[in-house]
Amino acid sequence: MKKLLLMLLLAVFMVGCNSKESPAGSVLAKINATTITEEDFIKKINLMPEWAKNRFKSEAGKKEFLEELIKEELMYQEAKKQGINKEKEFQDKMMKFEKMTLISTLLKNEIEEKAKVDAKEIRDFYDEHQDEFMAGLEVKASHILVNTETEAEDVLKKIQKGESFSKLAEELSIDKGTAKNGGDLGFFGRGRMVPEFEKVAFSLNPGEASKPVKTKFGYHIIKVTDKKEGKTRDFEEVKTSIENRLMVEKQRSLFDSYIEKLKGKANKIEINDEMLKTLAIEETPEVKN
Repeated sequence: MKKLLLMLLLAVFMVGCNSKESPAGSVLAKINATTITEEDFIKKINLMPEWAKNRFKSEAGKKEFLEELIKEELMYQEAKKQGINKEKEFQDKMMKFEKMTLISTLLKNEIEEKAKVDAKEIRDFYDEHQDEFMAGLEVKASHILVNTETEAEDVLKKIQKGESFSKLAEELSIDKGTAKNGGDLGFFGRGRMVPEFEKVAFSLNPGEASKPVKTKFGYHIIKVTDKKEGKTRDFEEVKTSIENRLMVEKQRSLFDSYIEKLKGKANKIEINDEMLKTLAIEETPEVKN
């Protein structure tokens, strides 16, 4: 258990022990020239998860935690004494840590703290997108899937001229699983289909056929044949998910414009496309169980 606790202490980004002079009454321990103060102890124990923190509330627990801090400081001092902090591997890791910490702080300052969503925006989104918050709403649709947009346009022209959607699906659709049933997909609710397909399917009225819809599978002509109406979910039930969605959208927009701003301020950005094309990346070997 002590080994686990030590690993937790080493893994967490903790405030350092105080090597400056401290009021005598606040010093809990001295390790050579370094002191561990009451403030250090409280700060570090507050970084522990609640289940672990409870372990150290008793007199014996506080003593155990202080011992772990002393072990940590002894190893830190020994590592510096051995010059590990001057080794290239350590310096490389510190440089990577510094880079990621600076980027993280920059994003927090420039993106996260500026991407605010107010109550009115959340309510307006809910009112303007009622169809997205229908619980139990389902559509019954059929589709004809082809490889190219040109093929899809040709299929649509035939449907508009009055040819049977079902027969065209049987003859032309590359989705053989549904083609034999005239392209019938049955009833489905939101979240069952890929987003591009779903968006169009739920916007159609029964009997309507769509224009070509591109997805990762190819090009679809979608026809809705029936619709089961659902019930709109209450605002209170969905407002947190709306807030999160709007927050992500704002952050993405702010990030994109911020990057463009940085590119505009940069003196020079050069890309060696020829070298990039010939760059060889080793394949990671599969791990077999």
